[in-house]
Amino acid sequence: MRWLDTATLGWRLSSVGRSVSGLGTRQLTAALLAASLILGCSPTAEDSGASSSADTNPGVEAPSERGAEPAAAPAVTGAPSPPPNPLRHGIDLSVHSGTIDWAALAAQDFDFVYLKATEGVDLADPAFAEHWSAAAEAGLARGAYHFFVTEDDPIAQAEFFISTVPMVAGDLIPVVDIEVIGHDTPTRLVERLRQFLKRLEGHYGVRPMIYTSPNFWSRHLDASFGDHPLWIAEYGVDEPRIPSGWSAWTLWQYADDSDVRGVEKDADLNRRHGDVDPAALRLAATAPGRPQP
Repeated sequence: MRWLDTATLGWRLSSVGRSVSGLGTRQLTAALLAASLILGCSPTAEDSGASSSADTNPGVEAPSERGAEPAAAPAVTGAPSPPPNPLRHGIDLSVHSGTIDWAALAAQDFDFVYLKATEGVDLADPAFAEHWSAAAEAGLARGAYHFFVTEDDPIAQAEFFISTVPMVAGDLIPVVDIEVIGHDTPTRLVERLRQFLKRLEGHYGVRPMIYTSPNFWSRHLDASFGDHPLWIAEYGVDEPRIPSGWSAWTLWQYADDSDVRGVEKDADLNRRHGDVDPAALRLAATAPGRPQP
């Protein structure tokens, strides 16, 4: 607002007073509007006879004199619903997680769970079958992972995983967890890991995801696996490091040994990269080994 000195203000008001004497109602209103312009302020709705937003917009509540905000507009009707499970936050579990209260777990901010299924050529997780069915009953998107033993035959490991995990359409894509080098590991680890991945891809019709850590990968493997989704494990950082061969991560295990309601022992926490389409993490129904649920 512009302020006027006292003398100027008095002269302008007296001029307005002389000009409005003897005017009718409509002319007086016009004179008041002119006076407001002279004084450098805007007329109010009451002065000008303008209707309020509540008058001109039925159903919209005008703000009260105490400055309360207008009522929020209703949600847009007919807008598309979000996907039933956007796969934002997840957890991974094994027999080492202890007893699981699946109802308590599903009631939290978890959309998906990865379950340990197999290790090497002959070690099935004792809790896998129970976890696999319970996750589906709880409404969580479920996936299975294989712990790769670097000493064991890669094709035999792949066949063991395939025979253990009854995947159906809508389940999450399979994962290989490679994070430990055995003492008797043969040479050509890159080739052996590729054999394992190719066998799973041939069966499921989708490239498996690779779980690893930045340090392990940089020491033992190379940049030739970037066409597989990456599940990276790194804790206590704002963003994980990306191993050579990838430009971005798909899943990030950002915390381990976490206390989660419904999980008896510690659990690991994961999130999906915001640029990754959740549908790309699910199995379709068009390849061998993927019957409809």
